[in-house]
Amino acid sequence: MIRFFSLLAVALLGFSVAAHAQDATNEAATSPWSITEHAKLRLIAGPTTPTGKQRVGVEIVMSPGYKTYWRSPGHFGVPPAFDWTGSTNIGGLDVRWPVPERFQDSAGYSVGYVGEVVIPVSVQPVDPSRPVMVVLKLDYAVCEKICIPVKGEASLWLEPGVTTVTSPRLESYEARVPVPVKPGPHSAKVAILEAKLDDTVVDPGLKLTLQVPADGKVEDIFVEGPGMWSFGKPHLTTQADGLVTAQIRINDRPKGASGPIPLIFTVRGTPKPVETRLELDIPAIKP
Repeated sequence: MIRFFSLLAVALLGFSVAAHAQDATNEAATSPWSITEHAKLRLIAGPTTPTGKQRVGVEIVMSPGYKTYWRSPGHFGVPPAFDWTGSTNIGGLDVRWPVPERFQDSAGYSVGYVGEVVIPVSVQPVDPSRPVMVVLKLDYAVCEKICIPVKGEASLWLEPGVTTVTSPRLESYEARVPVPVKPGPHSAKVAILEAKLDDTVVDPGLKLTLQVPADGKVEDIFVEGPGMWSFGKPHLTTQADGLVTAQIRINDRPKGASGPIPLIFTVRGTPKPVETRLELDIPAIKP
């Protein structure tokens, strides 16, 4: 009887260890935290895509009330600067920004993330059959009433072809990355139907007409141009036909900038955030 229970205990222990090992293989790999004042940073991994690309997230967690910035940070923000030097077997990297939010600063608006964010990165290996070593040095800012420049460093080893891991945290932020949408009508997405200059806004401004699904909503629009362009907060109006118009002031522009200007419009809203790229012919500022 004693021998029976001993064998049973060994069997259960073996099952437990095997189950734990199986659970471990299903959990996303992470780097240690890189801890600085008011913020910490690490890398987290998701499953390999069917095309062989590796999915990675740059996770930043800040002290309560602190924020960091988007790629286009607004009036006075500082965009994160990524340095991937030291990485191995990497042929290309695509940083994919979750839709940000706008917050009021003492002298204007800035754009970014409050409290925490995971920035997804798509990594294309040179050789998809070999491991990838991701090495990141990140210069970024965390701000409450004043901004503090910080540096984070993290590295993560990625085995090829790992498709069974799960990373709900990374996946939740991947779902917040805007979907590319061409100008024109779309049945199930927010879409920009028309973009033009608006003479009713100073110097001049932009006017957008957006189509919104019946259960959708436009919450904010972020506009980016090449160089030192700066755009104001949109004034949104819902028309009787259900369309939404947005009037957006051009706050600043590079000296002498005019002609066909490539612009990126990121629309925060439901059912999904969207990103539209188009050119507008913007005249020179009158002397």
